[in-house]
Amino acid sequence: MPSNLAAATTVALGEAAIPLLGRANIWVDALDRAAVPVAQAVIQAAVDGTAPGQLEVVVFDQGLSGLAAPFRPLMDSGGEKILRLLGDEADLKAALGHWRAHIQGVNNVIQGETATLVEYRRQVDYPVEGYKLVVLSADFSLLDEGVRTQLGVLFKAGPPAGVSFLVHSLADGVNPFLLKAFERLSPWKGVVEWEGHGPIIGWSPPPARSLTDSATKAVAASAGARVDPIRFRDVQPDDRLWDGSSADGLSFAIGRYGRDIVTLTLGDELNQRHNLLVTGAVGQGKSNLISVIVHSLCQRYAPTELELYLLDFKEGVTLQPFYEHGQYLPHARVLGLEADREFGLSVFRCLHEIYRQRMRQFKAIGVQSISEYRRAEPAAVMPRIVLVVDEFQLMFAERDKVSDEIADLLVKGVRLFRACGIHVVLASQTIGGNMALMGSTGEGLFGQVPIRLALKNSLAESHATLSVKNDAATDLRVGQAIVNQDYGEPQSNCKTSIALADRDDLAARRQRWWENRPPTTTPPSVFEGSAKRSLALDWERLRAVAQTAGPRLFLGSRIEVGARPLDVGFAKEVGRNAAVVGAGEVIPQLQSMVLSLALQRPCHFVIADLLNGHPVWDETKELFLDLLRQAGSTAPVIGKDDLPAAVADLAALVAAGRGAEPTTVIVGLGLDRARDLPPEFPDLLRNGPAAGVHLIGWWQKLESFREQTGPYGGGEANFDIRLALKLDAGSAKQLMADPLLEWRAADNRMIVWDVAELPEAVSAIPYSRLDPETVRALGRPA
Repeated sequence: MPSNLAAATTVALGEAAIPLLGRANIWVDALDRAAVPVAQAVIQAAVDGTAPGQLEVVVFDQGLSGLAAPFRPLMDSGGEKILRLLGDEADLKAALGHWRAHIQGVNNVIQGETATLVEYRRQVDYPVEGYKLVVLSADFSLLDEGVRTQLGVLFKAGPPAGVSFLVHSLADGVNPFLLKAFERLSPWKGVVEWEGHGPIIGWSPPPARSLTDSATKAVAASAGARVDPIRFRDVQPDDRLWDGSSADGLSFAIGRYGRDIVTLTLGDELNQRHNLLVTGAVGQGKSNLISVIVHSLCQRYAPTELELYLLDFKEGVTLQPFYEHGQYLPHARVLGLEADREFGLSVFRCLHEIYRQRMRQFKAIGVQSISEYRRAEPAAVMPRIVLVVDEFQLMFAERDKVSDEIADLLVKGVRLFRACGIHVVLASQTIGGNMALMGSTGEGLFGQVPIRLALKNSLAESHATLSVKNDAATDLRVGQAIVNQDYGEPQSNCKTSIALADRDDLAARRQRWWENRPPTTTPPSVFEGSAKRSLALDWERLRAVAQTAGPRLFLGSRIEVGARPLDVGFAKEVGRNAAVVGAGEVIPQLQSMVLSLALQRPCHFVIADLLNGHPVWDETKELFLDLLRQAGSTAPVIGKDDLPAAVADLAALVAAGRGAEPTTVIVGLGLDRARDLPPEFPDLLRNGPAAGVHLIGWWQKLESFREQTGPYGGGEANFDIRLALKLDAGSAKQLMADPLLEWRAADNRMIVWDVAELPEAVSAIPYSRLDPETVRALGRPA
């Protein structure tokens, strides 16, 4: 197998060594079938003699000669396509632009240090760029004049940049000056004449089987080949820690461009570069690139100079190492693992509040930007903030109020945040589907994002990321990116090899950052969309409200930065009943709600068990009741037959003007089955709360809830607090009294509305099943 730097700078035909990659082009002067094996032998020699993964063969076979047929296995080489076929002259015209841009890019890398790419690769001892062999099997003189003119330029400029051409065509009528760019081979009656050298001795056509074998071996070698990656430590050394000041911006390294380390800066006020876009198809290294960016920033800047808000709208794997084993990334203020749109909205609201606070600080001392503020107040601590959103496009997957508000805050943010040192990094596999938001004009979001990093992607995504004139992202290999700092203008493309985020290296750095974190550092706010919520997490809040005048009913967790518990008042006031409607994991939710009251002050709970057997309730019932008793509450359990009498007795107590002491709460489990409720039930719902008698009830169906609580649904007015779990969208709209409600039932989610305390229904995370941690935390009264 050739070494990583090997290139077929010559190809052997018989005893002749004919120059090729990095040195020359080859013209096979004939169009008959006898000339095809000569061209195939050149292709075979190039494939055999070039390092795996370092050569791309592009074939335009206008005359359908079958020249590429034996090499078809090269098209099945996985992510790195070794062979690409151009179908017609339109494809050829499109490819001309790619080759021209590629040659310009190689020349920009070499910068005149060597005469050829081959020499430059040897000098830097790294396989910079790659080689192309372009095969044109056509009557050259019949090609479009514009195509011939462009090819004439490429024939001369291509070989030193590693782009060589193999033309299979008659030379009659071709400009002699153009032919000077070629080594010319003329097959005739089994003999191949090399112009200027005479007949090639020992030439014989290669067997068809050997051509296929070469292709198959090249595919296998490419799959198993590994070019030594650019190490992260080579672009971001670890000998210096936190020695950077973010007063005038944040710089970070991502890879190499030839010999040079590619470093980008957010907060560059001279060039107005404040935000960044990253795109790349699946498997092209987007997660690796994000990791490189984050770790380079964190190596350079202390937590007092840099704060990170990190959101992942996919699986959260990229961000997982930043909070594990009791340690966390000191720079991180927010980690959104498996973030959802409501949490994303909360983050944008939080950042806009930080923006307003900082602008008030600037105004107070007469400055307009963070750089001016830092110069005026050198002792002040005001870190720059970087928001990184991976798969940000998922925030707009549904057109509703949430996505509209996120879009509004995002567009405003990228325009306004720069002044106060907040920068946005947006990453996605695809961005082309929402051009109303993402349009490249100055009015759209991307008009505020001059820095674009495009990994390999489709033509449409290249245009969406870079510009409608820039398709450079289609002509990349895995681990390469187009870096463009001028809103995607093609002439500003810089093809960069991205560093590899080595796991062990980065883990060692994070350990060092953890050990050197400032004493004032606090853990980040972590949100994991699928993580279960335990009432135990809200113990401190429970202790605090236990000292207040009125009890609070804990419903779950808000989907926001800080994950505050969602709790509402549950004092002796009209309407303070709670209805839970729907299916799903309702039992843990009800148990946690009831426990939250018991842990604040003793109550008398009447547990109406109408479930007729329920696995979760049956398994946790005794543990639940024991916790209530430990907290000082009483909790008799009654069945379906006892419920009517209990309701009647409590209704009579209220009607007599006697309040319940202690507070009495009927906990109705499966009230859909309660068909014999007394006529006093609606009156108890209306008058009971003010007398200290409340209902926390669960109905699976909205129709049952309405039927039991009062005629024609009017009894709903006696339930200020309403929760829906796994309830269909239409019923949720009715329950929340909001015909415009946009909500879809999902695992680990509920919709909540408190008429008295919440201006509108909100999505929240319900409480999960009782577990040992919850029992240990809650097995004691407040």
